[in-house]
Amino acid sequence: MISSLFLPLLIQSATPFGSPVDPVLRPSAAKPEASATPAPPQPKSPMDLRFIQCVDQAAEDPGKGLLEANKWQIEGGGYLARNCLGFAYAELQNWAKAIPEFVLAAKGAEDADDDRAAIFWSQAGNAALASGDYPVALQYFGSALEQDALTGLLKGEVHLDMARAFVALDQYDQAKAQFALVHDIVPEDPLGWLLSATLARRMGDLAAAKSDIAVAAKLVATDPAIALEAGNIAYEAGDMASAKSNWEQAVKFEPDSPSAKAATRYLAQLVTSVEP
Repeated sequence: MISSLFLPLLIQSATPFGSPVDPVLRPSAAKPEASATPAPPQPKSPMDLRFIQCVDQAAEDPGKGLLEANKWQIEGGGYLARNCLGFAYAELQNWAKAIPEFVLAAKGAEDADDDRAAIFWSQAGNAALASGDYPVALQYFGSALEQDALTGLLKGEVHLDMARAFVALDQYDQAKAQFALVHDIVPEDPLGWLLSATLARRMGDLAAAKSDIAVAAKLVATDPAIALEAGNIAYEAGDMASAKSNWEQAVKFEPDSPSAKAATRYLAQLVTSVEP
């Protein structure tokens, strides 16, 4: 898995009452399938098999993953060992160490004409995004796209991550353009519609916000993050009844989720705001 693999990012929206809201996370429904029919599996080389084992180890136990990746690097694992090392650091949220490993892995893959260079660049971009270095993240995402090896969902996720970086830089028009690409490439991805709805609300385009959140809700009918945002949009439009209904749905769908907890606060504030 690539791109948003280890990142609970990003867009932070303003609440209806002006205080920070919990970060919007990926909707809980399963990710859409890539549109292209996958090619028949090819036999794995010993290096590829060790790479898979190393990444699995890092995902299960990042500390042991670091040991395995470093051991493999010393033994001549090259750019695949470096990517595994970056992955282990990313699992530990040690972005300062993850980023250079992903970059070296991407450059090594490029030199080897390995199509995985695009994925490795996108991982470097995500690590930079998580660290708060948004211009560098955009640079790495650009490098991922320059490989011309990504299609379908994988390509759409890079554009989605670029939109997140532009939002973090308050470059809303550029973010909007990236979301348009996401919708064109992976129209079945609910996260793209959710985050573009959030952005449209922040830009004051409530018509677009309502349209986008309606698509997200159609794709994932019971996601608390989508219900939360639908309530936020309704509140901005002055529709208190719909705001209340959507926030109540967010709580109902997944009571312990960050979105449900935010919705609970908004409902309490809404009651307080209308009391005589």
